[in-house]
Amino acid sequence: MTNFKKIFQPTPDHTQWPKTVSYKGKEVSGFDRFPVKNKEVLIFSIEKTNSKFIQGFGVGIFDGYIKINGTRTNKRKFCKHLFWEDSEVLDVKNIEFTVFTKGDHITICNIWEIEVTGYWGMRLKGWGKGTEEGFFKYDKPKKTPCYYGSGEWLLGKGNGSAMYSEDIEDGKRYFCNDGDLDDDFDDIIFTVKKLPK
Repeated sequence: MTNFKKIFQPTPDHTQWPKTVSYKGKEVSGFDRFPVKNKEVLIFSIEKTNSKFIQGFGVGIFDGYIKINGTRTNKRKFCKHLFWEDSEVLDVKNIEFTVFTKGDHITICNIWEIEVTGYWGMRLKGWGKGTEEGFFKYDKPKKTPCYYGSGEWLLGKGNGSAMYSEDIEDGKRYFCNDGDLDDDFDDIIFTVKKLPK
């Protein structure tokens, strides 16, 4: 069993988290920085999944937005868009969108869906009665995305999360682990390509 969260621990002086670590001959990371230019068109394709969890990938845009199927998303300093293998509105073998950004890269990570039974935090006891802190159960479990750096990952529900990539023509192919503690890197395999101009 491989706990990538421990492998990705920060340097002893805590100045930075490593972007990548060498693991069994591969450069493994929690997410990737993929270079882009403003108004570049990208095509993502989910090639294969192999997990008990629903799989997908997340794309983070800095100071910008994407336009997909003619629809523009909200512009923000940083926004993450999640794409799932069981999408009913997108062809997951051919997800094409245009990136509008002031940055020089996007972030790409794999995601998976888990069920949670509650949350740790603070809530109001009632009007005028103050607050209480602790673990609060939901009436029924809720599905939520988990990925490297997410709140659920920080709580230890994604310790197996890691990915590596290989270069392909005009892009990359990603081999990913979800939260399970293994190192098969086949929970989701997907590609991103830049559409030639």
